[in-house]
Amino acid sequence: MEYIDLHIHSSHSDGIKSPAEIIRFAHEFKLKAISITDHDAISGTILACTSAEKKGIEVIPGIELSTRMTGCTVHLLGYYFDMGNAEILDYVEQNYYIREERAKKIVSRLHELGIKISFELVKLHANGGVIGRPHIADVLLEEGYVYSFRDAFEKYLGENRPAYVQKPTITPEEGIRLIHNAGGLVFIAHPAVEITDENIYHLIGQGLDGIEVYHPKHMPSDVEHYMQIAQANDLLICGGSDCHGPRNNNDMMMGTIPVPYSHLEQMKSRLADVQTGFVVSNHRLV
Repeated sequence: MEYIDLHIHSSHSDGIKSPAEIIRFAHEFKLKAISITDHDAISGTILACTSAEKKGIEVIPGIELSTRMTGCTVHLLGYYFDMGNAEILDYVEQNYYIREERAKKIVSRLHELGIKISFELVKLHANGGVIGRPHIADVLLEEGYVYSFRDAFEKYLGENRPAYVQKPTITPEEGIRLIHNAGGLVFIAHPAVEITDENIYHLIGQGLDGIEVYHPKHMPSDVEHYMQIAQANDLLICGGSDCHGPRNNNDMMMGTIPVPYSHLEQMKSRLADVQTGFVVSNHRLV
């Protein structure tokens, strides 16, 4: 059976590996298709397309949007959108600077706590990509302020921790419209982490195309539960490793979640139907 991994992060957001390295690993792991879904960024997936041609691997345009609704953060996975779409390009450009300003505020709060790390060093760790809290955690670990990457979040960077700063975000409804307007498909990411079924059904009504059923944080009971919701509501299914690369000597997780290629074929079929105007449902009007 052929497998895919549709949830991978590169060094263009908070991942460790470059797009070219991800393609090399995907080839070694015999994956037929992948998607680099960097946080609010698409430069990694653009570069991956060039490397993938030489290895015969399908690269699906992807992004992970950070959105927020009342009481919780909602991550949306967008696939097969037009990477040259003006709205998408404007969104990723704005978020580059939004994340940079947020990181500056976090560093400032750390300074107030007596932790004197520099923003320049954080930016160096981001290596030109969008800056995220993991880059700050890396610096805290490197400078000896914490014992581990996880310790940085538990002490300072996690939600409700002393250096936490909420990032301005769009709503899930706005995220769905953004991807749809660029011709793509929208999935809710790792719903078992913090999303209620009530919120899922609300987003289905807003045009959600699918659910990330397969994820490292999903127990077998979660997989079965979200599979049932997807099938009962004519939703597509996706999944992946949510690989960020090795931190704290952890192995790469890419390809460790077996997601059959057949799910990607169903995505292609649905997309073709949408583009030809054959899909009319109660959760997506075309």
